[in-house]
Amino acid sequence: MSSRVDNSARYAAEKAPPPELRAALMPGVPAIVEAAIAEIRTLGGGGASSQAALERNLRLGLIEAVDRWFEPGRPSGAPDLHFALGRAQARAGRSLDELMGFYRIAGQAMWRRIAELGASVGARPEDLYRLAETGFGCVDEVSTQAAAGFSEEQSHRSGAAHSRRSEFVRLLLREPQPPAGVLEAAAETAGVELSATLALFVGAGEMYEAFARSARDQAVLGPREGEFVGVLFDPDGPERRARLRAAAERAGARLALGPAVPLAEARRSLARAQALLALMQAGLAGNEALAAAERHELGLLLGSDPRLASEFAERRLDPLATVAGAATRANLALTLRAWLRAPGQRKTIAEQLGVHPQTVRYRMARLRELFGSQLDDPDGRFELELALRLRPFAALAPQQPEAASEDAAALTR
Repeated sequence: MSSRVDNSARYAAEKAPPPELRAALMPGVPAIVEAAIAEIRTLGGGGASSQAALERNLRLGLIEAVDRWFEPGRPSGAPDLHFALGRAQARAGRSLDELMGFYRIAGQAMWRRIAELGASVGARPEDLYRLAETGFGCVDEVSTQAAAGFSEEQSHRSGAAHSRRSEFVRLLLREPQPPAGVLEAAAETAGVELSATLALFVGAGEMYEAFARSARDQAVLGPREGEFVGVLFDPDGPERRARLRAAAERAGARLALGPAVPLAEARRSLARAQALLALMQAGLAGNEALAAAERHELGLLLGSDPRLASEFAERRLDPLATVAGAATRANLALTLRAWLRAPGQRKTIAEQLGVHPQTVRYRMARLRELFGSQLDDPDGRFELELALRLRPFAALAPQQPEAASEDAAALTR
């Protein structure tokens, strides 16, 4: 450990300018720094007060940088100064590129002034070359520290903003919902721009972290009960849904979007989104990254009461349960569905199922034995088709042993 310290000290001593050159240059430090500030000032940007604060901060940082430039082995009197400058830049809402540009311009301006002073006191070229190497290395070091401070402040501000947006979502979904004035104040604190309508969206809980990173500007509430919840304001506005879909695709997540509703009905939109997510997870609502409730209204209606769907389908299709063999039951069910859509059209049904018309004739004879007059009654046919449509949604109900479970699986292929 001691040898490492000795080597570091020896290296710093080798990089330092000769004492007599350092003594000649030190009185010029204020002028060197002011030359750099003057060049930065020409770039402008920001209001008068923010520009004055920026110059004040940079002046402190550059004086410290020049001291280290001339004495690289000397411990910094303010080791966190440039880190703090980076944080201040982020707090002021200014860019990291701007700050890095300031450091670069300052380094160039200071070197020109140092070279002029060095030449005026008769410094040897090799001493000036070594000084240049040390100086620009110092600028790289302090700018790296400033960049780290900027990044930490951005991360902190992002986390705080996310927390405020999450709290706003909680308020929005509270029952009863707080008064409009409370919501407006919370929205302003969270940096959320309220709109006349909104739509709630939900996604699988395990995708929360990936989605939150992909959509930093979204108001999202962390996972609970296996899902995360978010709010899309002005859901029918230009590109609003497209941006949400793009964020979901980047994260590899699938989102269910409820209907657009007034703020006071946020919970209704959430309930619809949750129902749609259940359909998506059961394979009953496609595989798109963003599924909108209004495009799956029939599925939502059929799946709104899975237990009732299960009971209705089981009773109406009970005759099929008496047939031996899961494959035979599934074939009869598929033929029944095709016949209900095209009654009496044996050739059309055969083409649809990929079988011989004689096979359709045989199956329909068997179905007439099972269902009798229901096949000739309009209400009976409607109930049979509804039962067949409901059968896949019955899987959303709490699992119970069913003789027809294999038939239901066949119908969803």
